[in-house]
Amino acid sequence: MAISRTLAIGTSSLRSHQRKFDVIANNVANINTTGFKASRTNFVEHFNQVYKRGKSPETLATRTIGGYGPLQYGLGVRVGSISPDMSQGVIETTGKPLDLAIQGEGFFVYNHYGRQFYSRSAPLTRDSEGYLVDPTTGAILQGYNIVRDANGLIVRDAQGLSSLEKLTSNIRIPSNLISAPKQTQNIKLNGNLNASAPTNFTSATSIIIYDNKGAAHTLKFTFTKTANLNEWSLSAEIDGNPLTISATTLTFNNDGTLASPTTLTITAADLNTALNQAVFDNTTPKNITVEIAPTGNLLQGLTQFAGLNTANFSYQDGYTSGDLSELNVDDTGKVWGAFTNGKTELLAQIAIARFPNQDALIREGNNFFSPSPNSGLPIIGTAGETFPSTQIFSGALEQSNVDLAEQFTQIISTQRAYEAAARTITVTDIMLAETNNLKR
Repeated sequence: MAISRTLAIGTSSLRSHQRKFDVIANNVANINTTGFKASRTNFVEHFNQVYKRGKSPETLATRTIGGYGPLQYGLGVRVGSISPDMSQGVIETTGKPLDLAIQGEGFFVYNHYGRQFYSRSAPLTRDSEGYLVDPTTGAILQGYNIVRDANGLIVRDAQGLSSLEKLTSNIRIPSNLISAPKQTQNIKLNGNLNASAPTNFTSATSIIIYDNKGAAHTLKFTFTKTANLNEWSLSAEIDGNPLTISATTLTFNNDGTLASPTTLTITAADLNTALNQAVFDNTTPKNITVEIAPTGNLLQGLTQFAGLNTANFSYQDGYTSGDLSELNVDDTGKVWGAFTNGKTELLAQIAIARFPNQDALIREGNNFFSPSPNSGLPIIGTAGETFPSTQIFSGALEQSNVDLAEQFTQIISTQRAYEAAARTITVTDIMLAETNNLKR
């Protein structure tokens, strides 16, 4: 009976709107899920039953016969697609350095049992072996680790920064990581020697410097006014022991700026001789250069003006060893470690993945996505460098992009559509009952 077709149409509407409501319910349920992306249900006609195909106009003799359109009945509705909304969610500050959020396109990359997954969520923790992991699944964050030599020491570039191995792997930052000591190689002096000081007047200053193993030593310079105009003698000590230096006399111009020398050298060999032990690296060698006044800017160095004696050491570049105290991530995904010796070291960089068609990614649960045949293969790079429009925020998480007001509106319209479809079924049932009663 043709009227039963209406039952099938109504049923298709009930089924389709129930599935739409499933999508809406899932969106609402994940209103507080970190990095969650809402979905939208798209309906299409089920199909149409065509009784007549229609006819084009035609002319017979002097009369024209008009054409007519097809005669067809729609047979219901079905879910055509469920499309994700990959728009940016609100980034909320948490204050935890290992909570990460992405501003712009891209996904964090995780390795879980040898399989790669992609996510906008990164409330990271560091496990007992130092791996940065997703706390729900234990999946390990992917990125670039530092390069080490055969002895396990960090390989550094020309600027002294840690070199990164541009090969995606599990990011690991052991808790027992140590910042190696650095022998002092550069020292700076500044301040003033009183031009009005009497002959044989002395002024002294000292600074802590470090040997090849990070042990501290006290370097002391003593300035003595000589009988010669604009001249001071200079002597040095290391831990109270006399130390040979490359220049023992300082001369100044009439305007009070330094004439010579603008730099002097303390050799590692002389340091070891003064200390009577080979603690400064003499094989490279790593001599110490003392800048007394920078070339081209003599007023920033040691001067001889009438006034107070303020000559002092202002800088040295050595340091002792240090333990890792905390981690921070910058907006390009570089992971920096702060050590107890006051140094900050580059320890890793977080990888970012982009897809040609991110809307086609497959949801895998646990805030993870995986590629589909239509998503294309991931393009791996870094925020701000490979992908200039992408930025990583540390101490923040991206919230769900579900618009609750929109979802409630969809709930109302979906409920009404479901009620209307149910009504068509009940009315059809009444019509079928009337048909059955014709025999009476």
